[in-house]
Amino acid sequence: MTSFYWERHPNGPFATLIEIATTYLEPENYDLEELKSLARRDDDQEMRAFKLELREAVQDPSRLPGDELSRSVQYEDGSPEAFLHRLWHDLYGDETP
Repeated sequence: MTSFYWERHPNGPFATLIEIATTYLEPENYDLEELKSLARRDDDQEMRAFKLELREAVQDPSRLPGDELSRSVQYEDGSPEAFLHRLWHDLYGDETP
């Protein structure tokens, strides 16, 4: 069985973003509302790391490791870039990434 990106590269770029996005946005367990609730937790170190990595990915999606995110996450935005922008807006509204 193939391991997850964050298991193979626990300190790799965007490991927290990919792990959390996969947990809440993969097709069989899709739960954007729960992720929105978690995103509001400013006192949660993991969610702070997620937000930082999402911000970095929105600003420069070419830094994402291969197709690791798109292999695990359900989206119909047409591109990873469009998905990342929508996800940022869904979670953080009009806050500047």
